[in-house]
Amino acid sequence: MLTTMSITLMLALLAGLSLGLGVMQIASMRKISRLHQALTEVSARQETLLRANSGAILKLGTSMQTLEQRVTLTARRQQELENKDAGSLTYDQASKLIQMGAAPEDLVKTCGLSQAEAKLVSLMAARGVGRPA
Repeated sequence: MLTTMSITLMLALLAGLSLGLGVMQIASMRKISRLHQALTEVSARQETLLRANSGAILKLGTSMQTLEQRVTLTARRQQELENKDAGSLTYDQASKLIQMGAAPEDLVKTCGLSQAEAKLVSLMAARGVGRPA
């Protein structure tokens, strides 16, 4: 039935196919190896970038905390200034105006003092009593 020649031909064909498959397998394994190496390099670069980003984020967080503390302190100081007795500023202003030669009537108009307060500030400034200007 099958002749020796056809068996030999079939064996040669199978050997060729096996050889071709072997070559293809070797090429595939080399490609897999190169891809694995590239993946390892990319992974290492990503890890380096991740570490750098983590450091930058920590530094940014510290800076933000510092800024928040400064904003809180500034807001507190501003509130203290706003809560400061407005009357003391008026009397300081009146005392300075008196030293510059203003009359008690001018203090009533400029500082919003009553006539009695303006006269008192004027008398105190004349006698050198009260806050230094």
